[in-house]
Amino acid sequence: MHKLSTNFDKNSLKLPWKTLSIAIVLNFFIWAYLFITPAMETVLAANLHISHFQTSLLFTAPILMIALVAIPAGITADRIGLKKTMGIGAIVACIGAVLRGTAPDYSSLLLFSVIFGIGMGLTFANLPKLARSCSSVEQTSSVMGFVNGFGVLAGIGLALAITVPIIYSFTNSYQDVFYIWALPLILTTILWWIIVDEPPCTDHEPESDTGSMGLIEVLKNKTLWLLAIILLLHNIFFYTWSGWIPTYLLEKGISMNVSGLLTSIMLWVGIPTVILVPALYSRINVSKKLLILVPSLIFTFLALWIMPAAGFSILIIMIVAGIINILRFNTLLSLPVEIMPKKHSGVAGGVVISIGYLGAVIGPSMAGQILDITGSFQPIFIILAVLSLITMGLTFLLPKNKQGI
Repeated sequence: MHKLSTNFDKNSLKLPWKTLSIAIVLNFFIWAYLFITPAMETVLAANLHISHFQTSLLFTAPILMIALVAIPAGITADRIGLKKTMGIGAIVACIGAVLRGTAPDYSSLLLFSVIFGIGMGLTFANLPKLARSCSSVEQTSSVMGFVNGFGVLAGIGLALAITVPIIYSFTNSYQDVFYIWALPLILTTILWWIIVDEPPCTDHEPESDTGSMGLIEVLKNKTLWLLAIILLLHNIFFYTWSGWIPTYLLEKGISMNVSGLLTSIMLWVGIPTVILVPALYSRINVSKKLLILVPSLIFTFLALWIMPAAGFSILIIMIVAGIINILRFNTLLSLPVEIMPKKHSGVAGGVVISIGYLGAVIGPSMAGQILDITGSFQPIFIILAVLSLITMGLTFLLPKNKQGI
């Protein structure tokens, strides 16, 4: 396997970029496919004659599946391997993606969204384990930065930016949009099975504590569950924000095309941020709590500022939101597999993702119901500000340990 060296620290290991590149592209198209739903929220609501809450379910149903399958996905990967587990998940995601294009009504579209989500869960829940398996503990956060930046963020950003103004405008059919976005996902899944080895990465780093902690001890770890709760609150904020901001901007008189582009900006600015900041943190001895604490404080102000904001200030809000969002998200995904034994990194990441991604279901669904009842976004943003303050408080409870939390 061809490997390129990195300069993350003086003891850095060579990283298997062939495997990591395929993983990045696979997750790019999986996450892009998920976010074509909020991009087309008004289109789907008009064509299917459904409420805001019902359209939010099309977005949150796959995310709920991530939460439900994350722990089984981690356990499966710990036992049968990452290539098989993530590859099976990619196949299931492809099946659900194609079927969504055939859906004749809302019920079948929701069912096929669930199938897509099951596959997405098997794949995404094991990204932290893949990053940990392919790097030293010092490199894990930086590797996750590359995966989250070029995979998750870029995929979401592209979907929000081009789905409506380019793809839907060309096809004038939301079913065709589903088909078009499914095609690159299928091709990448084929590449995963052809190119990636099992195991995907050679175990370069001997684990000194292999026998020191069993599966039960991992599941009883209080820090792990605290990280899971903080990720839950993070996802309530992020998925409510990113899922409903396009609709909110439309109500403020901004066109559909521009609202999608403005929302996508927070994803694009996150890419250089999530690559550069973790690399910097690997060189200095600063508590990683700051990467959770500071974004939580800033998000409190952004949630209140977005209500009166107009014009250029909206652009500033989206840029700042993109920078702080990815710092907090990447830290919360990396820490579980950094503080746990490598052999249990799958289930450790699965626990945090399972609990954390319930927030991705709660947030947009809550916002949809509030919007249906009140017709106003103001209560939604006030709730997000309060949740950010709660997240700050929980961050102070994280213990100091050798990984620099």
